[in-house]
Amino acid sequence: MLRIPARRVSVATPGVDPAFTPGDERAGHPLVVAVGRLVPVKRFDLLIEALSVARRARPDLEAVIIGEGYERDRLERLRTELHAEDWLSLPGRVGEDELRTWYRRAWVVASTSMREGWGMTLTEAGACGTPGVATRIAGHLDAVVDESTGLLAEGVDGIAAAVTRIVGDDLLRNRLGRAAEEHARTFTWDATAKSTLRALVDEATARPGRRRRQRDRGSSRS
Repeated sequence: MLRIPARRVSVATPGVDPAFTPGDERAGHPLVVAVGRLVPVKRFDLLIEALSVARRARPDLEAVIIGEGYERDRLERLRTELHAEDWLSLPGRVGEDELRTWYRRAWVVASTSMREGWGMTLTEAGACGTPGVATRIAGHLDAVVDESTGLLAEGVDGIAAAVTRIVGDDLLRNRLGRAAEEHARTFTWDATAKSTLRALVDEATARPGRRRRQRDRGSSRS
């Protein structure tokens, strides 16, 4: 813990590139997309297990995990163990255009990370009108508004239930998707720059008074 007082903490949220917009057509069957480095902190193993459970309710569900990393071999072994080769693909790293296409076709974007600074994939997909299912961690709490732009959940069963709920309810999925798009539009790089500059100005203007107080405290101890 850094033990920095809350009053001295400013948050500048990251922006979403305006190129992320809704597309013309969703996949014709439930499609879950996840994006990130294939490393332990992302917990893609948890996601694969959850999606395997979700398929019991929706046998037509398919999934794509986009990204590359040193856990690929382990995740591919898990895919084989769960007999998921025919419905789960790991295409590796893709270009920006292809990434946007996946976001636009997806019914749900998922993130099962253990920790995140910010759920960037969730807001990018949200800008494409795609609701999110994510673990309830600090980095996801602002990126996904629970029950408004997506669902927050815990564990294999919780993630599976959240995915099943969204893909099985057209009205809910459409409502969450519209709200996700509206929410994502509030995150612009202009707003990020203004928040950063505001924090710098506040710090610069407060510093002389802070130095005087420090000097006064030092004098009182002598």
